[in-house]
Amino acid sequence: MYLCRELRKVYPESETASMIPVIMEHFGFPHPVYLTEPLLEPGPERIAQINEIVAEIHTRRPIQYILGSATFCNSRIEVNENVLIPRPETEEMVCRIMESLKDPPSGILDLGTGSGCIAIALKKEFPQATVYGLELSRPALELARSNGHRNGVEVEWIAGDMCDPDLPDRFRELDLIVSNPPYVLMEEQARMERNVLDFEPYAALFVEDHDPLKYYRAIAAFASGALTPGGELWVEINERFGPGTVRVLEKAGLVKTTILKDIHEKERFIKATR
Repeated sequence: MYLCRELRKVYPESETASMIPVIMEHFGFPHPVYLTEPLLEPGPERIAQINEIVAEIHTRRPIQYILGSATFCNSRIEVNENVLIPRPETEEMVCRIMESLKDPPSGILDLGTGSGCIAIALKKEFPQATVYGLELSRPALELARSNGHRNGVEVEWIAGDMCDPDLPDRFRELDLIVSNPPYVLMEEQARMERNVLDFEPYAALFVEDHDPLKYYRAIAAFASGALTPGGELWVEINERFGPGTVRVLEKAGLVKTTILKDIHEKERFIKATR
């Protein structure tokens, strides 16, 4: 297959295999169709569009940005270069939250909401909850608001900085706070792929090497005042700083801190309770 051959010039076999169904479905050929009818050929218009995608793929632009959307917790989320592409690890964290909560939360805040994928997934799972999505970037916030509308959920989208010391005054009685803050060190750029470095928003990815826990201190200070007693904080973390992040959370008064590994056996999440 032409598409498969071109993808392999840029991506490894595993990524190529996962991208082809996404591209084919985008063009109206569901996964079973192109497998059961391998001789089925798209018309000239579709071929031209596929060629345009192939040309963009060769620039290393992520396929999610090329197609304009990604799937997250069974929701279609529109994405562009103003927001991070939702990662499987983040989806795993949200699924764990849904599975572990004993009582449905009534107040939920997603700090640094980006595309809004976390807030939207949690609102769908807990429709009775008041869900907030806080974001510093105005273009990202507008995209999150649009994603909420497309997915038919009511989330209160708020412009704000998670590092603002006055932030706790704006929120009270939250049962759940979730955040996937910037946690990649500047020094780690050398080991990262071009499709990330050249296209995804720098400010949403990176933190200064000399202060890797900057955002976690702000989140901890906020959560200690905004969470209800027994309320939970979930954060995604850099695998190198699990114990250090725990110390930050516990210093702020959060308890029952637990480091959780992701599907790749990396320390990727922390759950804490007020």
